[in-house]
Amino acid sequence: MEVQNSHYRFSKKYSIPVTLSSLASSYLENELVLEGNGEYHPKTLNGLISLRNIPKLMTPAGIELSGDLHEYIDYFLGSYHGGRNESFLYGIAKGVFYDYDLPGAYPTAMSLLDYPNWGARQQILSQLGCDLMNLLGESKILNSYTALKIKFSFPSTVKYPNLPVRLDFSSIIFPLSGETFCTGSEFIQAMHLNCQIQIIGGVHIPFLGKKELLDKKPEVKHRQKHKLVPEIDPKILDLFSEYNKMNSYSNVEETSNVNGNSNVSENYLILKNRLKDSKHQDKDKDRRKDFLAEDSKSQFFQVVQNVLKERIKYPKGSYMNLLYKFIANAGIGQMARGLNQKPRYDSHSNTTRVLPSGALISPLYAG
Repeated sequence: MEVQNSHYRFSKKYSIPVTLSSLASSYLENELVLEGNGEYHPKTLNGLISLRNIPKLMTPAGIELSGDLHEYIDYFLGSYHGGRNESFLYGIAKGVFYDYDLPGAYPTAMSLLDYPNWGARQQILSQLGCDLMNLLGESKILNSYTALKIKFSFPSTVKYPNLPVRLDFSSIIFPLSGETFCTGSEFIQAMHLNCQIQIIGGVHIPFLGKKELLDKKPEVKHRQKHKLVPEIDPKILDLFSEYNKMNSYSNVEETSNVNGNSNVSENYLILKNRLKDSKHQDKDKDRRKDFLAEDSKSQFFQVVQNVLKERIKYPKGSYMNLLYKFIANAGIGQMARGLNQKPRYDSHSNTTRVLPSGALISPLYAG
């Protein structure tokens, strides 16, 4: 009893507060940073300076010890402008107003990310925006981390220009013309609005891809080399695919829980096991390739998918359901935490201070 009391006193005095943000950050750090085999963050000289400490990075020592990081990371830092909030009306207004919301916006955005292929990084030299579009194309720009410094001019007919220009530490406007930093997706949208763009400079880092990530993991590559992949019977493949179209796995679980009937989920598992144990030859390679296309999804996609699968296991409104919802929504916020170095209220210390950067901080992902 004395040991328990002393342990309690020690824990109470020296414990670190556990918050929802810290839980989400720890979960995502394990799934994205640790599982990324060092591909999440760029490597720096001797590992002394990294993106996890923005203030030190922006010092003479930080610039020198970070290797070539400052040759390109400044473009991404400049391209991060945070969320966009707009008011189209001032004063009192009467009438009916509709507030449109995009369900799952944050996890959907995070699922589209991938690890950067740091070794394939390219500097973008001064050129016209149309020349860059012809050189790379929309697909390569969207499937990459691209940041640009540009001069731009929209036609006067464009009602809502999309390129942000920073006025001071807290004010951002969207003018018809100006000079700014922007991301690749913002650049593409501006080009669709017939914007005239002169690129001053920039950087392009293509996505790594899951295959390349696995090839960079010797232990995974070794296991895969000796793994016997069963050949799939086309009949079972067709049956399983048809079943999947009619009943998603989430619907199977919901049907089983609501109706108390486990026949559907049992059938699902039987089909899944038959498919797994099949030794027959599948000559239709295209169908097999499409069916297994899930394996090519990025680690970011897999993490979001796993979080959402865990969430639907619990009733809506329950603690665990809301916890997994928060984890899915917290990813983008944790990636941007500390980038702006804005002072915020800290409930633990009851003071206003600049919150330290977390393990997920990165202007590439946050932008």
